[in-house]
Amino acid sequence: MRHSVVILFFLSVMLTTAAEAKTIKVLTVGNSFSKNASTYLVNIAKSVPDCEIVLTRADIGGCSLEKHAALIKECEANHELKPYFKKYSLKELLQKDTYDVITIQQVSHQSFKPETFQPYANELVAYIKKHAPTAKIMIHQTWAYAPDSSRLPGFNITRDQMHAGLVKSYNQLSQELGGLELLKSGAAFYKSFAENPQIDLWNAKDRFHASEEGCYLAGCVWFGTLFNVSPMKVSYQPKGMDAQVAAKLRSTAASVLK
Repeated sequence: MRHSVVILFFLSVMLTTAAEAKTIKVLTVGNSFSKNASTYLVNIAKSVPDCEIVLTRADIGGCSLEKHAALIKECEANHELKPYFKKYSLKELLQKDTYDVITIQQVSHQSFKPETFQPYANELVAYIKKHAPTAKIMIHQTWAYAPDSSRLPGFNITRDQMHAGLVKSYNQLSQELGGLELLKSGAAFYKSFAENPQIDLWNAKDRFHASEEGCYLAGCVWFGTLFNVSPMKVSYQPKGMDAQVAAKLRSTAASVLK
């Protein structure tokens, strides 16, 4: 009898742990910036007990909201067209799994121009709701370029102006779409640079994509937002990354989420 009680106790603990474990299935509809932000996301989640991310991508380099919306129409007109990894239409990816979260974003060089977001975001969101009606749609707030990016003079703006513009654009989009939640990578980049400018968040080659540190910072922001768990609980850090740098990035992500 005593052995039976012990066995039942351990079974109860195992079932409770299994019930508490949380897996979130995410589909990113974006471009290289969503790929950057989710580079370490799976490993970040895995390092926290009972958290897991299953990640699927619908990312095309340099793809704007306008282009994603245009591809929807092109694929509906031509079912042989497979623009995503030369294997899928967006409809096929949306129906490929039952996602918990689907993210959308604007291409970075248009992120500070609110007039470029619509009507394309509305069209994309309507299509997502039609083919993945149970998924939560979230907006990825992308980041401003490095202060020394050669692109900024061409835009005739500073990094601060780019950041202010994209914050306004994404906030406006969120309001237009009924208050959709933001994944605030951009806010995290801005705060990190202000507090720890020695941590280079941008790719050394082009100065607008994320560096390893930038990818890690954005991944921590995504993790914390998706699971409502402090990034301070994350134990994973990319191989070779300085432990103190990783800790500062986790701290920045946590403070942005507060």
